[in-house]
Order: sequence, then structure tokens, then C-alpha cells
Amino acid sequence: MKQGHDSSILIIDDDTSVLETTAVLLREHGYSVISCENAKDAMAKLRENKVDVVLTDIRMPEVSGIELLEEVRSINMDIPVILMTAYAELDIAISAMGKGAFDFIVKPYKSELLVHSIEMAVKHKKLIK
Repeated sequence: MKQGHDSSILIIDDDTSVLETTAVLLREHGYSVISCENAKDAMAKLRENKVDVVLTDIRMPEVSGIELLEEVRSINMDIPVILMTAYAELDIAISAMGKGAFDFIVKPYKSELLVHSIEMAVKHKKLIK
């Protein structure tokens, strides 16, 4: 099932089971994965590593996924950010898209939808390079 690309995905989620499951899924599809349980660690990883796509939960303690989105955009406008949340609140989705989110995924997510969103984000990043 590997697609043979070497794109790097930074995943941030304070729920370790979601973090681990998502990391395994993306690795099975040939992605290099960096996992973090909070936005502070994620920002450090983002500065230290080449990252093609950021996949983050919205609701996290201390720094939310929306705040992380804004931070990522300030560092590198070209990195697509996909937001995940267990709360399907339309206003958050609209706000996130307005702030530059690439996509919005509702948890529990369907594996094929998440992988498709990641694939589209990777393609988008390659187009704007």
C-alpha cells in the first residue's frame, strides 16, 4: 500500500491513541511522520525538520490547533495545515479556512478521507514550490 514518496507529515494531537493510530496509518502509506503531543513541541520540530504537511488537532490544552495554524503560517506560508477535531463546529471550520487551513477533518475520521487530504496537501505544496 506504500506510495513511495518521502513527504514528511508533522502530527499534533494530545490524545496519544489518535496520535499513534494516525502515525501508523500515514507510515503505511509511505509518509515520514513526526509526532507531537502539544503545539510547543510541534513548533520546535517544525523549526528543526523539513515538514511538508502539518496535521493538528484543534482542541488541545495551552495552545489550540488554530493558534498553531497561525504560528505555522507565520513561519512558512507554504506548509499546508490540516485541522482535526472531534467537534464538528461549522464556525470553527470556517474560521480555520479563513486563516489559511488547507482542510478540516472531523474525528473519528475515515482513513481514506484523511489519506486523501494528506495526498492533496502534499501535491499542493509541490505545486507552489
